[in-house]
This record gives sequence, C-alpha cells and structure tokens, in this order.
Amino acid sequence: MPLSDFFRFLGSGEQQTLERILGLLDMSIESSEHLLSLVGYLKKYDYEAVDREFQVIEDLKNRSVGEYQSLVRLLCEGSFFGGIREDLLSLLGLIDNISHASKHSSMIFHDMKLPTEVIDYFFQDDIGSFISTCIAAAQLFKEDVKALGENKDAVLSLAEKVVEKEAEADKKHHAIVRHLYRNEINAKSLDIITLSDFLHLADDIADNSKRGSDVLTVLVAKGYS
Repeated sequence: MPLSDFFRFLGSGEQQTLERILGLLDMSIESSEHLLSLVGYLKKYDYEAVDREFQVIEDLKNRSVGEYQSLVRLLCEGSFFGGIREDLLSLLGLIDNISHASKHSSMIFHDMKLPTEVIDYFFQDDIGSFISTCIAAAQLFKEDVKALGENKDAVLSLAEKVVEKEAEADKKHHAIVRHLYRNEINAKSLDIITLSDFLHLADDIADNSKRGSDVLTVLVAKGYS
C-alpha cells in the first residue's frame, strides 16, 4: 500500500501532505547545513559569523514549529488503519528533533566564547567531517521517506544505508570525544565538557535520522508499502 493511502481522508490533498512532511524535513536538514557552516566559522574564530549562522538556524526552527504543529493536528484529525497514526506522529517528532539538535548544538557557541587554544585543540580532529556525516544520514533519511510512497525494497535498502551512515557518525563522534578527554592542553574541565556536549547534541542529527528510518521499517513490516 503506498504512503498516499495513509491519507485517505485528504482526498486530492494526499500528495500535498507528503510534500509538507518532506518540506519539514528539508528545513531540518537546512538547519544542519548551517550548523556545518557555523563550525567552519568557529575554526577561524569568526564569532560574528557564528552568531549569524545561529540566527539563521533559530529562524528556521521558529518557522518549522508552526508547520510541525499544523501537521500534527492534521494527522490527529484523520482516520487511519491501526497504529499508523502513532507511527506517523513519531516520524514527525523525529524530524522535528533533527532541527532541535542543530539549534541546541549551535546555541552552545552562540552563548559561550571558548579560548583560542581550546578551539585549536578541538579542531585537531575533523569536526567538519563529523557534521557532514550526520547531515548525510539525514539526507538518506529524506530519500527513505520519499521511497515509502514507492516500494518496500527501496525503503528497506535506504534504511540500511541510514544505519551505516549513523554508525559512521558514531565512530567519528567517539574518536573526537576520546581525543577531547585526553585534554593534552590542560584546558578547563568545563570547556572540555562543553565541547563534548556540542558533539553529543550534533550527533542527534544522525541518531534521529536512524530512528526515523526505523519507523519507516516498522511501517513496511506492517504491510503499508
């Protein structure tokens, strides 16, 4: 059963609803791309640009809130086969979590200026590669959502790719954290913990993408593809 059949109550608006869900995911991915830009400016100690990127991320998040709430209302008012409403609401929540991850991780560098030597130590690892891998997981998740309206084999294949990309992000995350906690520059513990918190929040981009693909896999297992 194609995804459009989930939205029987919408009639001719079925495809529009799917496009709105994908649009919400697009905003979440765009936020994560601005997080990558923010990290690039941080490496150059350009805090004015860091703050500009944070503002863009915050604006995207504020825009997405209304759309998220509207979609939740739409799904709650519809009629569905057993358990499908809950799965779709979970999917929306995980998409929303991706933008949360970008906002809250970027807020760390908006609110706090770290010493130059701490920033340099942080960027001894390839932070940009880590963030890019998280974004790649989110982009694969988007392709997986699109595939739900086509066939189950595509959904399952893409879900496996999301899992692989999330595992790659985790590997990079853990390697950077290990380096941080060696603290070879004797930085303040608070600074090291702050950077660790940033990494954990940013990693939620990939984690929520993987969880979102898990929801899609459940929908396929229920026979709705």
